[in-house]
Amino acid sequence: MRIILLLTLFSLSSCASFSLNNDWFVNNESLNGNWRLEIIDDENRVRQFSVSVPGHWKTSGFNYAGAAYYDRQFELDNLGKLSRYWLEFDGVDYESVVTVNGKYVSRQTGYFVPHHMEVTGLVQRGGNAISVWVNSPNEPQTKDWSLRKTLIKGVLNHHDTRPGGAWSERGQDWNSGGIWGDVILRQTGPIALDTLKVRSKVHHIDNYITSARVELAVDSTHVAIATVEMVLKRQGDFQSERYTVEQEVTAGQNSLVLNIPKAARELWWPWDWGQPTLYDLTVSVFIDGQLSDKKTVDFGFREIALDSETKQFLVNGNPYFIRGTNYIASQWLGEVAVEQYRQDLDLMKEANINGVRVHAHVAGKAFYKLADQAGLVVWQDFPLQWGYSDSPSFAIEAARQARAMTDLLFNHPSIAFWAGHNEPPWDASWMQYKYPSYQPEQNKLLSERVYQALLNAEDGRVVRKASYTHEHPWLGWYSGSYKDYRTYQPSMIVSEFGAQAMPNWAMMQEILDGQADWPMSNDMLNTLGYHNYQHHETVNIAHIQQGESLSQFWNNSQEYQRLVTKFAAEHLRLNKEEGVAAIYQFMFVDSWPSVTWSVLDVERTPKPGYWALKEAYQPVLAIAQVDLTALQPSLTLSVINDSLISFNDATLVVTNSYNQQSWKFEGLNIAANSLVEVANQQPIDGLASYLTLELRDNKGETVSINRYLAQDLEG
Repeated sequence: MRIILLLTLFSLSSCASFSLNNDWFVNNESLNGNWRLEIIDDENRVRQFSVSVPGHWKTSGFNYAGAAYYDRQFELDNLGKLSRYWLEFDGVDYESVVTVNGKYVSRQTGYFVPHHMEVTGLVQRGGNAISVWVNSPNEPQTKDWSLRKTLIKGVLNHHDTRPGGAWSERGQDWNSGGIWGDVILRQTGPIALDTLKVRSKVHHIDNYITSARVELAVDSTHVAIATVEMVLKRQGDFQSERYTVEQEVTAGQNSLVLNIPKAARELWWPWDWGQPTLYDLTVSVFIDGQLSDKKTVDFGFREIALDSETKQFLVNGNPYFIRGTNYIASQWLGEVAVEQYRQDLDLMKEANINGVRVHAHVAGKAFYKLADQAGLVVWQDFPLQWGYSDSPSFAIEAARQARAMTDLLFNHPSIAFWAGHNEPPWDASWMQYKYPSYQPEQNKLLSERVYQALLNAEDGRVVRKASYTHEHPWLGWYSGSYKDYRTYQPSMIVSEFGAQAMPNWAMMQEILDGQADWPMSNDMLNTLGYHNYQHHETVNIAHIQQGESLSQFWNNSQEYQRLVTKFAAEHLRLNKEEGVAAIYQFMFVDSWPSVTWSVLDVERTPKPGYWALKEAYQPVLAIAQVDLTALQPSLTLSVINDSLISFNDATLVVTNSYNQQSWKFEGLNIAANSLVEVANQQPIDGLASYLTLELRDNKGETVSINRYLAQDLEG
């Protein structure tokens, strides 16, 4: 392990303070802030530092993997006789053991799994101390180690986008360990609310008739008659629905089921089809009129399905085509602020993206709340990426964490898909060329256990055992030519496609750190390789010309990604009514300073591929295909309409951009949510491949514009 020491010695100068004026008090207090971190390095030296929580030790400058010790102090001014105290860690990577005032409390495993525990009887009036043992090791560097991983961290410990990439000895650099989520001390009365799940149901879509089943897990210190109040309010509205029931609870754990009756309520829709209406549900529990605990969750009324017969994805009963992307905000999730997630989601919508696949990891909780508000359809992967241990105990642990994921994210209406395993070994025959010990049946038990755990959520979402290799064509990057998308027969879901491109020029200079040899030296190639650049695919498959300088190579790299992105997205969308329900470009942003398939680099600077994606993902889009090889050039035109608006008596104007010669196709009737063929290999005199397609409605207003450079239509 390597440790880079960049921090100053810790000072216990910041403590949280609480006060109680009643027998019990309902309150949440943050324990975020300065904590002491202790690490024992390779030379058995103890190092102590002040670090910020939430955060990773990488954020504080440590390139370290293994065990560390966090602690901090806080004050309690008073203790109510009937008050209960709960310590909540939203995210600790990867294992944690918590002690309070020197006494063991509990242990948790799983980087995204909340670690919540009761500490009543352990806290005391005055000063209190929390200590957390955190262990985030690397996988042992044995032969074929990455085929039999034992840490459920998905792309955060093995992936092409990690520092060092997927296959180098340094592919686990800059470990993601640490207390990366919020830390809260919660006070309740004798009855405390634990989980709150809302199972919404849409009974009649046209009339918006809905209801909900509310499932509560509560913990009580004694038998009591409790009053449970539910207040349902549409966000942004002043009116609310209020429901109250009397409920007997026993000492210990209780499971309560309540119902929100049928009524007309607004539905949650994706952003390009309507409003993503959200409701707040506040559940409060009272004892003899005094509040003992309360909890508020956001949720939405919506219905989703994937019809395997018609091969359509449905939102509220209507076929909905997903124009998606893959997303890894950062390799160190504690570094991603709420505003960063908000910016990313805004940039997705600006690019006409309506679906996002959280690729082989669970993101920070702020992402899902913002996705609900933004109206994006989320595909949520479980953090299984390629190969893992085949031991039954590992499969059991993975299933436990899968259940934890569905519990954690249960109420988010944006989440439409659960997926269990990205390219598992039993579905990835390419692994035989990577691993001498590869076995084609590996991880079948693991994938099945996780799949069943996801199904057991019974939440109405689409559940997929895997993101399958055949759904990842990667034409023009890992095989073939991007032009093969013209004849490619895609599956119902295409969950990865794209090509690499270099980041902004200043970022390239920073990555290379002054190296400027041309042609590129081996040292430069090694540096770029560490930052995820794939030279073989770039030169030998994509055939990107290196040119006469680094700047020319940089320009060629970005242009190739633009070309592939536009061509692939358009030709995949042409299968809208031919059994394709969703497509996902790979990927949206760089997760660190690197050379990847993203259309935005880590600074969120757009590459040309971003603008190509924005154009090719327009909800209403005219697409051209030309044949310039025949004696008389011909033109095929199609209009895709993913919107709910019909365009009657529309006009499509095709213009040769170099000489402004144009052709009009008038009287077009384009139904809502349809694909219309306007012309099929129609001979056109004077046709060139530098075209602009402008679709106009019956008032002459522009609906959409699609532009082609000559190279976009070649071949």
